[in-house]
Amino acid sequence: MKLATKVAAYGMAGLVLAGVIIFSGSSLGLLNFGSSGVLSVLLTDPPSVPEGVSAVYITYSNLAVHADSSGDSGWVTIAGAGTIDTLKLVNLSQTISSATIPSLTYNLVAFDISSVKVDFMGKNYSATVNSGRLVVPIVGGVKVNSAHVAAALVDIQPTVLNLGDQSNPRFAVSTGAKALQVPESEETPSMKEVGNRSSLEGRSWLQTFRASHSDTLTNSGLSLAPRSFSFSVTNPGSDSLMIRLVVVTPASAGERVSAALGSLSNSFVFAVGSDGSLRLQAGASGQVESVLEANGYSLAAGATHQFTYSGAITNLLGGHGISSGTSYNVIIFGPETLSVQTVVAS
Repeated sequence: MKLATKVAAYGMAGLVLAGVIIFSGSSLGLLNFGSSGVLSVLLTDPPSVPEGVSAVYITYSNLAVHADSSGDSGWVTIAGAGTIDTLKLVNLSQTISSATIPSLTYNLVAFDISSVKVDFMGKNYSATVNSGRLVVPIVGGVKVNSAHVAAALVDIQPTVLNLGDQSNPRFAVSTGAKALQVPESEETPSMKEVGNRSSLEGRSWLQTFRASHSDTLTNSGLSLAPRSFSFSVTNPGSDSLMIRLVVVTPASAGERVSAALGSLSNSFVFAVGSDGSLRLQAGASGQVESVLEANGYSLAAGATHQFTYSGAITNLLGGHGISSGTSYNVIIFGPETLSVQTVVAS
């Protein structure tokens, strides 16, 4: 998923104790020790970032996979840790873990994100992260057995927001992800090697997966004025999508997504309630971090929702309002979706 096409997310160096299995909170009798196989975990996809960001380093640890139909007791922890520059995985995957585990079907992969650092305009900055533990569904599950190396590809989708400005940046990162099993015909022995990179260019199976599990919203009826704001969104995919934040920012030259993410302090920021309402944020950019942790509004697969707001619209710092005749980018944002559309205020 490329930055320009995502109106939307990732190599790592990992230390893996292959073959050492730790069962966290599980009843050992639930897991089949009669046979085992190798499971490799791969990561792909660059993040969506503001202009001026040249690297996004994610530090991860505590990888684990969950055995299907085993409840809370079915987690298998694969010891490992590492840091990855997520901007270096355009059309590539990188192996971040590989271990021998029981021959079962696994439906979830999880890992901790302990820190994120961002290179911006030649300097390195720490970023806040909306979730320290990422639990990712493996669509269709990944089947592990002794016949071949199984591989789960995690399509991670972090979005970097600059809550400050170009002179005084302050970064926050929101992450979401989906995963799938790499087709057996595409699995190779080299996938067992932590740090190995494989090309995903032109892989039809990945393109089909992304098309059927789209994270892109369809927008319509966008209207913006000094005292009103409304638009409709439709979720054309097969998975529900969480919407947490809507940001209106003056349009500028350059790529719309990266430009729109670049300076929220002078933008108009709306928190999205669980009922689909819009609540204007004002007073401090620190409010945005709390919004990124909130539940937001869950838009079901195939559903459409009309968002409306009435009242004076001021920027995050409580200053200027919407100017008629000015072009604005409208960002609709959630952990697994990012959509940008331009509108001229009436």
